Amino acid sequence: MVAAGFKLRKIRTVHTLGEKLRRARKRKGVDLIEAELSTKVRAKYLEALENEDFDLLPNDIYTKGFLTTYAEYLGLESKKIVNLWEQQTLLKNKTVDDDFRTNKTLKEKAFVITPRIIALFIGAVFCLSAVIYIIFQVISFASVPKLAIDSPSKDMVVETDQVLVSGKTDAGVNLAVNKEPIIVGSDGRFGQYIALQNGINTIVITATNKANKEDSKVFVVERKSKTAEAK
Repeated sequence: MVAAGFKLRKIRTVHTLGEKLRRARKRKGVDLIEAELSTKVRAKYLEALENEDFDLLPNDIYTKGFLTTYAEYLGLESKKIVNLWEQQTLLKNKTVDDDFRTNKTLKEKAFVITPRIIALFIGAVFCLSAVIYIIFQVISFASVPKLAIDSPSKDMVVETDQVLVSGKTDAGVNLAVNKEPIIVGSDGRFGQYIALQNGINTIVITATNKANKEDSKVFVVERKSKTAEAK
């Protein structure tokens, strides 16, 4: 029973493009294969139109042609069908653009640098530096110290009563020349004059690190007196 002053009105159902095409085809009593034979439009494209899978269709020019041909075959107004397709395509593209902008905004917000992130970054850098330092110390501790000699040279012959022993080694090592300690600078360089005897002198230079790893260099220096040369 309807109250006085009110009228029943039938609500009109709005169908989408795909629904309109599918309902019209079923009213006509044909399947997609029969529609393909009549319209010369491949069944997979007709199915894509009915399912509104517009991404499976060729470019817009071909799609409009398919729609026009299919609508006329089904007894629909082709112009209205094409307009409906354009409206749905425009709405879909707008939705995609909105989603893209939303995702982009969320990503930008996700990468905002905060004091906590800065603190974590500094902590990570500090830990990494500490690990690298420890590895370097372990390698230095376990390896043989470097020892490069500038003077004397191999099979050196001199007339003076002393010779300069100089070169460079690792900082912090113990250096000795013929078992006598030699001072090494903070940069690893060293230099000291060693007394020579007449004739052949053997000079042994030894560098030893804290792990008791050592490297030695042996040089032979001959001292010739001027008196001997005169005779």
